[in-house]
Amino acid sequence: MKEIKIKGTGEVIYEHLCKNGLTIYIWPYQLSEEINLSLTIKYGSIHTKFKSNNKVVTVPNGIAHFLEHIKFNEAKDVTAHDYFYKIGSYTNAYTTYDHTSYEVVCNNNLKENLEHLLYFVFNPYFTKGLIQKEKGIIIEESKMILNNPYNMGYKALLNGLYKLDNKRNLITGEKDDIKQITIEDVKSVYDNFYHPQNAFLTVTGKVNPYEVVKIIDEFTDNLIDTKYLKPEIIEPKEVDEVVCKKQEIQTTVTKDKLLLSVKIPKKPFKNISDLNLRILFNILLDINFGTTSNLNEHLIQNALVDELYYMVSVEKNHIIVTFESSTSYPKEIVKTIKEALNKLSFSSEDFYRKNKTLIASSILGYEDAADVNSDIRADIIKYGKIINNIQDVFKSLKVEDGEEIIAKLKKYEISYVILKPKEKAKI
Repeated sequence: MKEIKIKGTGEVIYEHLCKNGLTIYIWPYQLSEEINLSLTIKYGSIHTKFKSNNKVVTVPNGIAHFLEHIKFNEAKDVTAHDYFYKIGSYTNAYTTYDHTSYEVVCNNNLKENLEHLLYFVFNPYFTKGLIQKEKGIIIEESKMILNNPYNMGYKALLNGLYKLDNKRNLITGEKDDIKQITIEDVKSVYDNFYHPQNAFLTVTGKVNPYEVVKIIDEFTDNLIDTKYLKPEIIEPKEVDEVVCKKQEIQTTVTKDKLLLSVKIPKKPFKNISDLNLRILFNILLDINFGTTSNLNEHLIQNALVDELYYMVSVEKNHIIVTFESSTSYPKEIVKTIKEALNKLSFSSEDFYRKNKTLIASSILGYEDAADVNSDIRADIIKYGKIINNIQDVFKSLKVEDGEEIIAKLKKYEISYVILKPKEKAKI
């Protein structure tokens, strides 16, 4: 078992590779009242095209989420929910663009919970009747998502932002996508991606790492050792241009809502790691758009916005910065954001102060088993490893790094959506 020491915290995360290829990450935290277990499959909603056994396979949108739903069925009229409920544990799952996670929260019966989590996820049970039944349920879920004006606005934003990237599509898929799913599609995805070598288990809370490893090793020794097909995901190369620069949608909001994304080509920043890009962009945006920035204070004091949020996503070929705001002056805010992006600036004092704040938050992060479980998953999915020297990364950043970001931020495109109350919308 490998020890990953988290520098500057005194914390240790244990890593173990099972014989069948499943990797386990364990963070023991004796102050926790709960144990958090998560089994993550490196397969998400955008992975609809892949190569396997020299054949190109295309599956319908929404199949990752569909598989997540039906995976809880263990046999006819038997579900994993039933099992965990009986032993006093909680279970759930979620699907994102790039992974699917199955979660269990418990405070005792560690062996039973661990074994059953592995059992139901890696135990295929699919029938045509089950798949047909689930279609109606997920179609209704998809409809409910799009009935929410915020979700509808975000879908419009992503369709205006991306031309080829599958993030344009709902994670659940839409009615026509879901209706297309067959048992053959489900089995194909399961056989290719639901393999221990394409998964990892995260255990955090009041546990003994050696006990966890012993339980899992003994259990996996009894599993059928299937061959990993090593599927190759085929992703389209997203273009630098946005599809639609602006959209205005009449919907059931009570006040105008602005959703705006900045699509920045990643090529000029190829010498900067994804981790550093994410940190540096967050520092610069916090200084220029954060709650304590001059711009934000101006917007709030003059009642131009109720709030202004931003988030940064570092993707394969682009950096996406997205802003959200409730405002009665959406077009004025669009203009303000554009002007501020063209005039990004900071002082060395601002840069180092924001950096110190991030260092402090990274130290305080090891206080909750659920949060650490989530953070470990995020590191593995984003970087393929646990970032155990995050404070060193922060400390290594210099003012010149921020200046380099601004200097290279020359070419980008903006797409935005304004959600308007029905009575205000243009006809």
